[in-house]
Amino acid sequence: MSLSALQGLTPSFDFAGVSSAAAAIGAATTLYLNRHEYRGDTAVVVCALAWASVFGTGIFKGLSINQSLGIATSGVASFLGTMIVIAVAYRLSPLHPLWRFPGPFLNKITSLKAMHMVSTGHRYTIIKGLHETYGKFVRTGPNTLSIASVEAVHPIYTTAQSMDKSMAYRPGRAPVGGLFFTPERDIHNIRRKAWAGAFSAKSLVKLLAVVDKRTKQMIKVMDRRRGADGVIDMSEIIRHWAYDLMAEMTFGATSDVYGYKTIQELMANGDPENVSENAQNATVVFEVLGEAPSIFDIAWNLPASDEFHVLEKTATKLMDVRKHITGDDIASYLLGEKGGERLGDEDLNIDSAFAIAAGSDTTGGTLTILLFYLLRDRAVYKKLRDELDAHFHSIDEIDDPKGLQELPYLNGVVWEGLRLGTPFGGLPRVVGEGGSMIDGEFVPEDIIVSVPPYTQQTSPENFYPLPMEFLPERWQPEGLGPETITKKNAMLCFSYGAFSCLGKIFATQELHLTVAKLVLAYDMELPKSFDQQKFLDGVLNMRTTLFDYPLAIRATARD
Repeated sequence: MSLSALQGLTPSFDFAGVSSAAAAIGAATTLYLNRHEYRGDTAVVVCALAWASVFGTGIFKGLSINQSLGIATSGVASFLGTMIVIAVAYRLSPLHPLWRFPGPFLNKITSLKAMHMVSTGHRYTIIKGLHETYGKFVRTGPNTLSIASVEAVHPIYTTAQSMDKSMAYRPGRAPVGGLFFTPERDIHNIRRKAWAGAFSAKSLVKLLAVVDKRTKQMIKVMDRRRGADGVIDMSEIIRHWAYDLMAEMTFGATSDVYGYKTIQELMANGDPENVSENAQNATVVFEVLGEAPSIFDIAWNLPASDEFHVLEKTATKLMDVRKHITGDDIASYLLGEKGGERLGDEDLNIDSAFAIAAGSDTTGGTLTILLFYLLRDRAVYKKLRDELDAHFHSIDEIDDPKGLQELPYLNGVVWEGLRLGTPFGGLPRVVGEGGSMIDGEFVPEDIIVSVPPYTQQTSPENFYPLPMEFLPERWQPEGLGPETITKKNAMLCFSYGAFSCLGKIFATQELHLTVAKLVLAYDMELPKSFDQQKFLDGVLNMRTTLFDYPLAIRATARD
C-alpha cells in the first residue's frame, strides 16, 4: 500500500477527524466498561490526559491555542457523548438484562435519578409509591431492582448463599475496613466476630446500665431546656441523648486525657461544635453519592470531602484517648482487651465511628417518631401509662430492662414504633454469579437488588388493617380482630442474615427502657400549635433520619 493511501486511512487532525476517532474510541470503551468495573476518579484522570495530549499535539503541529483547545474539547465531548448515547440506548433496549422490568424512564437510564431521589430525604415514600404504580418488581436504576416482597427476603438476605452488599457501602471504594463498610459476606463474618462479645448477654447488662443512667440524665435535661413558652424541643434532646449514650457505650465514662475528653457531653453542654449534626451531614453525603459509586470516587478526592470524614476524625480522637485508659465498653473488645484479636488502627477508627453513628442515629430517629405517634393519640398514651403505673411507682423501680418486654402494651408500642419509625428505602445487595430466582423471577448476576423496609412495613399485605396507623394492639395475640395480619418477618429494620444488626436485642431493650422511664416521669402532650402533618412531611431519611420540623412537646413532672 502506498504512503498516500496510508495517509488517507489516518484521521486528519482537525475537528472532524479527532471527533470521529474519539467517537470510535468511546464506542469501544462503552462496550468494554459494560463488563468491567471502573473508578470515576480514574476516568476523570484518563479524560484529562486525553484532552491534554490532543491539545499538546495541536500545539506541536503548529495550530493556535484556540484551535487546539477547540479540537481537544470537541474530541472529549465526542468521546463522552458517544458513550452516553450508546449507554442510554443499551439500557432501554431488549439487550439489557432488566429490560422486562417496569420502572420510571429516567431511573432506567441514569443513576443520577436515584441520587436525586435519595437527596430529597423521601426515598422511602417515593419507593413505596413506585411499587404502588408498577407492582412488585420495580427498576429503580440502570442495574437496580426494588422488590416489594417478603418472599424475596430469604434468597437475598438469609440463605447460606446470601448476597454481598453493593458498592454503596464502600465510600470512595476505600480499602475494605470497618464492619459496616465491608461488602463481602465472608470478610464481614470475620470482622463481625470482633464485635460479638460486645453484645453478649453478659455485656448487655452493662450496656443497659448506661442506657438507664443516660435516660435519667435526659429526664433532668428536659426541665432545663424548657423554653419560655413551656415547649421542649425533643428532637434535639433525643439526638444529644443518643450521641452521649453511644459515645459512653463505645469509649466508657467521660475521661480527660491530654486535654481531650472521651465524651463531649452534649446533653450537659449542648453542641456548639455541631458534632452530632456534622456526623449526620456526612452520612447524608455518603448515602446520596452511594447511589452512583463512580461519582463518589470523584467526590472522595475533592477538598469538600472533609465532611465525609468528620465523624471518623472525631472517633479517631476519642479512640486515641481511650487507648490510654481501660474500661468495660465496646472499645475494650475492639482493642483486644477481652482476649480477642485487636483491630488495626484504621479499622478501630472506622468501627468506632460506625458504633456512634449507627447506634445513636437509628435509635434516636426511631424514638423521636415513636414519641410523636404515642403523644398524637391520647388513648394509646393513656393505655401505656396505665400499664406502666400498674407495675411501677417510679422510674427507679425499673431494674429489669429485659422484663419490660413482658408488658404487652409497651412491647406493642415499641414494635409499632420500629415499624413506622424506621423509614429506610432499601438494603442493596448484589446478585451472585449465575443469577438467582427471586419470588418467581430470574434476576441475572451483578444486578443490585433490595427489599425496601418501609414499603414492606407499611404494606396491607403484611400489616392489616390500617397499616399506616400506630396501633400497638396489632402486636398482641388477639391483634385488631380476626382479619389481622402481622407478619413479623416483614420487619426489615434490623435486616436479616449475615449483615443483620448485631445490636438488635440491645436496641429493642433500649427502647423499652427509655419509653417506660419517659412515660413514668412525665405527663407529656403535643402543644396545640404543633403541626402534626408538617412533622410527618419533614421526616427525612438518607441513612440518617433528619427532622425538618422538630418534635415539640409539653411535659409536666409526675408526682
